Amino acid sequence: MTTANPSLEKLAEWLRAQRRAAGLTHRELAGRSAHAFSDTTFSRATTGTRIPRLPVVEAYARACGASVKHARSLWRAARYAEHRQRDPRAGVPRPDRVYDRDALIHALQQLYYKAGAMPMDEMEHRAGDHGELPHSTVRRMLAGKSMLDLQQLFAFLRVCDVTGGEWEQWRLAWLRAWRRCEVLRAAERLNRTLRASAHDHPGPHGHARPAEAPRRPARAPRPYPPVALAMPLFQPTAPALARSR
Repeated sequence: MTTANPSLEKLAEWLRAQRRAAGLTHRELAGRSAHAFSDTTFSRATTGTRIPRLPVVEAYARACGASVKHARSLWRAARYAEHRQRDPRAGVPRPDRVYDRDALIHALQQLYYKAGAMPMDEMEHRAGDHGELPHSTVRRMLAGKSMLDLQQLFAFLRVCDVTGGEWEQWRLAWLRAWRRCEVLRAAERLNRTLRASAHDHPGPHGHARPAEAPRRPARAPRPYPPVALAMPLFQPTAPALARSR
């Protein structure tokens, strides 16, 4: 059957060839897989109409006694070809061109799609189910919201079947991105310090905002002294005293 995805047809043909070589029916394959998948699921995986899930492909190859690693590589190629059909601009990840956080995330996004873009909970399971690669962390990274730490990066590479010879390139790419983040954080801290210093110690033409003086409590009216109260309100002048005599 001819499909729009030649890599998918190659996967389907390989699965059919492995079953013929093993001389087994799909029902027998299902029995060999301890009925983890039905014979209908196995049969549908070989039609080439849609890409089967990776666990189905691996179980099919294992039941046929074929190479699971090769089956996985064919599945990844089919998934990546499908992604390239949706996004022709999708490129091959280049860790040697990574120098900052955004470039690292972009390269890991490309690696994710090149590795088949498996569900994130499946990635977490394959990483070991010990919190090495939480699916929520992968989701945030792929959305460009956060950066994997170094151990999470290694788990990500392992799940994506990146060969050990390429790990050093990815480690160096991560270090360059991390150092760039540290430089930017240090610059931001310095800017905040300078802004605070300029506010507290203005230049010759600037005026710092004076601290508001505490208000004094309202004071009661000052009472008249006792002497003033004893004095008469009207003091007669000297001529007035003479006339009164």
